[in-house]
Amino acid sequence: MLPFDDTAQKLREAYDNGAESSAQDRKFVAAIGRAFEILRAFRPGEGPLGNNELSAATGLPKATVSRLTHTLMRLGYLNHVDTLGKYEPSPSILALGYCVLSNMRVRQLARDHMQNLAEHAGATVGLASRDRLSMIYVAMANGSTLRTMRHDVGTRVDMENGAIGRAFLAGISQEERSYFFGHFERRHKERWPQLKERIENSIEQIRERGFCLVDGEWQRDTRAVAAPIVSPDGNTVLAMNCVAPSFQITAEALEKDVGPRLAHLCRGLTPMMGGL
Repeated sequence: MLPFDDTAQKLREAYDNGAESSAQDRKFVAAIGRAFEILRAFRPGEGPLGNNELSAATGLPKATVSRLTHTLMRLGYLNHVDTLGKYEPSPSILALGYCVLSNMRVRQLARDHMQNLAEHAGATVGLASRDRLSMIYVAMANGSTLRTMRHDVGTRVDMENGAIGRAFLAGISQEERSYFFGHFERRHKERWPQLKERIENSIEQIRERGFCLVDGEWQRDTRAVAAPIVSPDGNTVLAMNCVAPSFQITAEALEKDVGPRLAHLCRGLTPMMGGL
């Protein structure tokens, strides 16, 4: 099933206890974990980051960040913007991501079906995988010339607030779901009971009809349907959504037409998920 690891949490535990060896997982190489935390701190559209900003984003000491950015630059994964005194990811990182995407067989299998559904609905269809407490898009198809949804491959969205994340939560075991719920409760605090009720309602929709509808929660004036894709052995769970602005598609169209089509597409992909 899904690994319950949390790299950032492991790093914080190591620092809190004063030594890397005190982290619970003795096989965990904290130096590698810290380097990847630096790379993960960069977000689409946010531009270059300096060592101080990276330290604030990762919780790592500034001296550690300085050594890591220098090392990542020497390895070719970061570029230094001299005029700003900051760093930005280099194209070399794309080689790592492309290797993952090119080996995801389900992307190739779903591509034409996603495009057909996107064009039918005049909306955007996305395929996403779990990324810690978020969902990360691994494939996109746009069926509208308006291009009102600005998501692309690599975009991350909160798991708990959108249809695609709730579809993922519906596809995993109760034990795994409790793990995520614990994190969401700490994140949302007093707002969690109401949010949990909405998530459970979405999960129940998926159990009853194969998809859920989320209207105006993830973004104002946006609605979406989503469904899970679970591998035959249950070890891999992805999710697919169809999303559009409220003015572009009605809730009735999503519930009576697009949602059932999406659920049918996801069920059809399930037997092909063995090799991801």
